[in-house]
Amino acid sequence: MNRYAYLFLFFCLFAIATFVLFDAAGITLDGLLKNQESTFTLALVSVLLLGVDVVLPVPSSVVMLSNGVFFGFALGGVLSVAGGLLSAAVGYWIGRRGQRLAQRFSTPADEQRARGFLEKYGYLAVVISRPIPILAESIAILSGTLPLDFRKVFVSSLLGLLPVAFIYSFAGAYSTSFDNAGWAFLLNLAVAGLIWLVTRGREREV
Repeated sequence: MNRYAYLFLFFCLFAIATFVLFDAAGITLDGLLKNQESTFTLALVSVLLLGVDVVLPVPSSVVMLSNGVFFGFALGGVLSVAGGLLSAAVGYWIGRRGQRLAQRFSTPADEQRARGFLEKYGYLAVVISRPIPILAESIAILSGTLPLDFRKVFVSSLLGLLPVAFIYSFAGAYSTSFDNAGWAFLLNLAVAGLIWLVTRGREREV
C-alpha cells in the first residue's frame, strides 16, 4: 500500500473519529451554528487548518467537506479557498526562505517530481497540482524556491482551488439534507474517494 492510500485511510479514520467524538459529546450542528462565537471560531480554525496543510498532515478533504456541512455551499467553499490560498502562500514563503528550510518540509523525491512538473507545465502546474496531495505542497514550496512570480502563483492557486473546494463544499452542504447521518457520511467519503482517484490519475501523467 503506497503512502497515498495511507493518507486516504487516515482521512477516513479522522472523519469517523470526529463523528464519534461529536456524537459522544452531544454536540449538534444546529447547536454550534446558533452560537455566533462558535461559528466564527469554526471558520477561523478551518482556514488555519488548511493553511498549515503545507507543513502538517492535515486531512484537507475532510476540512473542506466539513466547511460545506457547517457553513453551507457558498460560504463553505469560500472558506476552503481562503485556507488553500493561505497554504499556497505559506509554501511559497518557505521556498523563499531558502533551500535548507524547504527541505525540512519536502523530500528530495517530491522536490524532483515537482520541479519536473513545473518545468513541463509552468504556472499551469500550480493550477493542476492544487487538488493533488503532496504534489500541491511541493509545488507551492518550489515556486518560492525558484522563485516564480508570487502574484501569478497566487492566481494559479486560486484557479486550481475553486473547483475542488466547491465540489467538497457542495457534498458537505448537500449531506445535511439527509435524515440518516450514515448516508451523509458515506456520501462525503464517496466524493473524497472520487476526487482522490481523479487526482491520482493526473499525478501518474507527471
